[in-house]
Amino acid sequence: MRLICLSANRESFKSVKFNESGLTLIVGSKTREGQTYNGVGKSLIVELLHFCLGSSKNGEFEAKIPQWEFTLEFELLGQHHTVSRNTSKQNIMLLDNVEKNVTAFNVWMEDRLFSIPDGVKSLTYRALLPKFMRRGQKEYVEPLETSDRSDYDMLVRNAFLLGLEVHLVARKAELRDELVHVQQLRNNFKTDQLLRDFYSGGKNAAIHLGHLETQIKKLEQDREKFVVAENYFDLQNSADELSEQIANDTNTTFLFRSAVENINKSLNEQPDVPLARLQTLYGELTQAFKPESLKRLEDLSDFHRRLLTNRVARLSREKLRLLEQLKELEVTLRAKQAALDKHIQTLGQAKALDQYTALVNQIGELSAQAQKLRDYQNIDREYSNKEAVLKGKMSDEVIASNTYLEETRAVRDEHTGVFKDYVARFYPNKVAGISVNNNDGDNKTRFDLAVQIEDDSSDGINEVRIFCYDLSILSLKQGHKVGFVFHDSRLFANMDVRQRAVLFKLADEVTTRLGCQYIATLNPDFISGMEAEFTEADFQRIFTDNIVLTLKDDSAAGKLLGVQVNMHYDKK
Repeated sequence: MRLICLSANRESFKSVKFNESGLTLIVGSKTREGQTYNGVGKSLIVELLHFCLGSSKNGEFEAKIPQWEFTLEFELLGQHHTVSRNTSKQNIMLLDNVEKNVTAFNVWMEDRLFSIPDGVKSLTYRALLPKFMRRGQKEYVEPLETSDRSDYDMLVRNAFLLGLEVHLVARKAELRDELVHVQQLRNNFKTDQLLRDFYSGGKNAAIHLGHLETQIKKLEQDREKFVVAENYFDLQNSADELSEQIANDTNTTFLFRSAVENINKSLNEQPDVPLARLQTLYGELTQAFKPESLKRLEDLSDFHRRLLTNRVARLSREKLRLLEQLKELEVTLRAKQAALDKHIQTLGQAKALDQYTALVNQIGELSAQAQKLRDYQNIDREYSNKEAVLKGKMSDEVIASNTYLEETRAVRDEHTGVFKDYVARFYPNKVAGISVNNNDGDNKTRFDLAVQIEDDSSDGINEVRIFCYDLSILSLKQGHKVGFVFHDSRLFANMDVRQRAVLFKLADEVTTRLGCQYIATLNPDFISGMEAEFTEADFQRIFTDNIVLTLKDDSAAGKLLGVQVNMHYDKK
């Protein structure tokens, strides 16, 4: 794929026509500091290219330049294509005058531009394209950087472009994810209150389970013997009432017996005095009494006899009445006692329904605890087995990866040799290379990739490292048909004059030979400082002849959009 032309539906826009091969240079005044497009528009070009090639929605474009439609002409697989996208209708791509949504367009591009193997996550057209058109400051810090992606994303994308076996990368990540998932499921049981006590309290689950099972067995035996009296509480209330009645009747019986006893005592007593005894007591005194007086004594004695006789009769009748009542009361008391004994016997043999329910609930609670411990033991055993199997597979993958690295050493050396050759043009005596080592750690990283130049912390060396790496993946053509590399002016800011001169000589040489494009935005001082490093003819051929667009900051008309628009973009 090569870029042909970037244009817009506004006359003020400065169209960018890309050279068919070799260098394409866009020059402009130095932009302001910060993450903005407030300058002449050099950095805006790369965002517009991504916009036309299916990037995510750009809110700044929609807000600041509504209804602008940008068109990119490009060649892919020998065919000329155009794609247009409107800032106010960003979900629609117009590919060769046919509408496609962004997703369909990206799929169309992916099928033609990259040979992505099946079953490898994070390898997509949009994920790989930034390796050829770096965006934002962060992607100019580290050659392998893929912006805000994960370590796995960064590894699998760079491994793909370096021609490494990405299925090894994907399998370790998948196994590691599965292993972490199993470990998390296993650990989730430990958050349960019951199980947490075992882990925090040092209890033994197997011993505790045995204790629970013994308790459950005993309670189940009690349950089997349990006789439920549905009228348990009625019986209990009746028994309480009978007890109270028996107590009252017993007291009444005691009172009756006491009354009879008192009557018996009264009957045994003889309070009257016979007339003969009176005459004996008074003796001679009776002779002094007149016959009329003696007659009165006889009457009085008769009266007392009749009174006593009446008293005895009354007491006897009362005694008989009391004995009759006592007999009835004793019969009733025996009946109540018999009823109470029966109630007590029934209550002793049976229990209330709520007591039975409490027993069943207790069995249920203990059974639930026991089952939870059994489940934990079973699942822990199952997860332990799964964990062991996964770790075994990961170990197998370590061996497979070591074997792979050993068997492909010659091919990898050939690939990494391209990078070393490019670096040697800058630093003939520095050690440089791309290392690929097997990572057998407990993580998702299959290979430890490193792109290094000795002393690469020095000014400009890191930028050389990025340039040589990007030129290498362009040259290697591993899994892609991309025919260009685009670098923003920030790549050249820390380079000295000699480094920049070597960079453009090498870029011109390699892309001309391969029939590819090296596109760069530059500040004027980056170019003028290199004149002494070239012959006049070479400077003319490499720089002057390849400047396709000059942007100026003297007025809005001289800028890329041809109008003054302040846009802030969030790419880091």
